[in-house]
Amino acid sequence: MAKITLDELIDIAFAHEEGDPIDWGVFKEGQEQAMRMIGSSILEQFDKEIITDGDRLILLSVITKLITENMILHSKLLTATKKEV
Repeated sequence: MAKITLDELIDIAFAHEEGDPIDWGVFKEGQEQAMRMIGSSILEQFDKEIITDGDRLILLSVITKLITENMILHSKLLTATKKEV
């Protein structure tokens, strides 16, 4: 399996983040540093030669949880925006 670099991971993450109304101001370190910190942590855990079934289960469950949270937060944001207008 080819190793992914932190820069590649961050580039892909930012590409998926485009247009998403995230308030990066809550991170005093800034958008890039926050993404690098999180990406680095993920690579430390999962960038290895052999991915086990347990690793896959963790990855898939975390992805499911995060997408669900994102959908709920996005829905709340849209609702709040509509109330302001």
